[in-house]
Amino acid sequence: MEGSQFINEAFQSSIQNYLTYKNNPKHKEFNTFLVMVIRSLCMIYGELDILNPYRTNNEKGFDENLKKFGLTDEELQEFKQNFLTFYQNQNNDEICADLFLQIQEELVDMFALRKKHVTVTSEEVEIFKSFLYTKNDFQPEKFALYSKYTPNDDTILKYLSSKLYEVEHHFTFTDYKDVLLKSDAYQLAGFNAVEVMNMKEEDIVNINNKVYHFFRIKENDTQKESRLENAINYYKKYGNTITSGSGFVDLLLILSVIATTLMLVFIFGIRFMG
Repeated sequence: MEGSQFINEAFQSSIQNYLTYKNNPKHKEFNTFLVMVIRSLCMIYGELDILNPYRTNNEKGFDENLKKFGLTDEELQEFKQNFLTFYQNQNNDEICADLFLQIQEELVDMFALRKKHVTVTSEEVEIFKSFLYTKNDFQPEKFALYSKYTPNDDTILKYLSSKLYEVEHHFTFTDYKDVLLKSDAYQLAGFNAVEVMNMKEEDIVNINNKVYHFFRIKENDTQKESRLENAINYYKKYGNTITSGSGFVDLLLILSVIATTLMLVFIFGIRFMG
């Protein structure tokens, strides 16, 4: 129910100020850091996804809305705690200075996740950028906080640029996983190697079993890694998945096919000559 505390005092107060001064965008209260965070959330997720949970005092709904583009539970809880800590320590410059940049970076992460899932126009990028605190701010309240906490610092703009570049070029850092096979194995078996690299290890293991099955290599084969290497080379050369993973066995298979062909030619030749 609107009016009761929503999530914590920081969200309750900030969203209330957002609603109170929304129609007066030049008002000082509408341009405080806390309200600017709410404005950023409304821009990233849509105003209804932020205000409807507030009006119904539905914290779970709010959390689900913020996770719809891929934000993790841990990231969400850290953001909510940072927001509260900033609210509770607004007179402590040492604490607020660290959180001032950290919260903005968390908003950038959310915006980047949105861009991964939906089309984001250049105009929307500029709108979001206007919510960040930079040396180019003409709004007095915003520039005052920028000068107070991050004077002559372009860190947040550089961070935004790097995250947008990462999204636009599909460039991500992933932890190396020991269970990964060669990328060729996944590609030849019909899997996207990059997608597999970003899976959980248990899912990668399941994919690996399918890859071995594709190349007709038994799971309990003690030499399946070397057989897979041979099978990949064979597949690339002959374009045929009928391989045992053993070069010797495959050679026998090829020779048997050749011998059968020569025998048929010989038999038909005798009949023709007769």
